[in-house]
Amino acid sequence: MKKVLLIDDDPINNFVNKKLIQRLTDDIDITEFLTAEDALIYLNENNPDMIFLDINMPEMDGWGFLEAYQQMKEQSPVIILTTSIDPADRIRSESYKFVEGFFIKPLNIGATQRVISKV
Repeated sequence: MKKVLLIDDDPINNFVNKKLIQRLTDDIDITEFLTAEDALIYLNENNPDMIFLDINMPEMDGWGFLEAYQQMKEQSPVIILTTSIDPADRIRSESYKFVEGFFIKPLNIGATQRVISKV
């Protein structure tokens, strides 16, 4: 069973993304976090197959998460999910070797299917 992590401070976004992913495959275990800090604690003991990460979150944002995450021994592929249309954010995301995608919310079936097929 594949493991996917959703990190977004909006529980509705996590719910919608979870349902969309589950529509595409039933061979997947999805764990959700509302804070980047809680996700990092989880990642100290777990290594999911893919992480979906929001950039704009209170306290520790997605950029802070990526900085902390790159210090870990193992990194899973990360897909950025954001409402930001700023090209600088897309360019910044490309500076992390484990970031494999940058998508504007909400996720859609086609993009999600392409990403999930890589898991």
